[in-house]
Amino acid sequence: MPLIPKSFAPSNKTVKKLVNGTISSSQVRVAVLEDREAIRCILKNVFVEPLNCELEYLSCYENMKEIKGKPDIIFLSAQLVPYGEIIRHRHEGVKSIVFGESFTPTSVLWWRKRGADGLMDLQDGPETWRDCLTEVLQGRSAATPSAEGAILNSDPEVGLQALTRREMEVAQYLVLERSAEQAAKTFGTSVGTIKNQRKSVYRKLGIVRATQLPWVMGNGIPHVTSNGERMHKLHAEAPTGPYLSPEGD
Repeated sequence: MPLIPKSFAPSNKTVKKLVNGTISSSQVRVAVLEDREAIRCILKNVFVEPLNCELEYLSCYENMKEIKGKPDIIFLSAQLVPYGEIIRHRHEGVKSIVFGESFTPTSVLWWRKRGADGLMDLQDGPETWRDCLTEVLQGRSAATPSAEGAILNSDPEVGLQALTRREMEVAQYLVLERSAEQAAKTFGTSVGTIKNQRKSVYRKLGIVRATQLPWVMGNGIPHVTSNGERMHKLHAEAPTGPYLSPEGD
């Protein structure tokens, strides 16, 4: 992944001041896309107060256009970034870190492809989060240990990054346990077409049954109902092997 132009990267002195918690709020502005109060509180305790950063909260992706001024870095919840949006702001000199509860080998490259400078797994400790922030501010791609492990175990040909736009839309719909018939009606196509797309999704994600779908999507891809309610499969079935389960229908 290309590095941020050097003109956008802060000096090593600035980064050291940030890590040591001595940087002034006027030097680093942070925007956080997150609607869960508990996660907001965690990020505030880890980054904002110790590092004395200026913070602005956002509850939905569309509100990013309303950010006052230009932040130095944006933390984006993996659960709130809609599919199809490229989270790359490098032409503006803005860095981005995507965070979530679990990055999987089948989801992690998808975020990199979409432009995330950093990947922060909330399973890892606060010190690793700060390390990730420092690397990103220095203009490098970074990932916390759990996310890095997912990258090392990933296959460029197996994962969300291999899906077409329509296949992703179908996968997001099916993960809500909707039937092929319901999907066909929603997307205005035939049941046969949906089944073929479902077969292609399974093949590209290296799975064999519907119960594995939420797991390979990382449990962090947003699943939004027609009335805007956010839903998640937090306890999905993982494949028994690196990608494939020997049992399936």
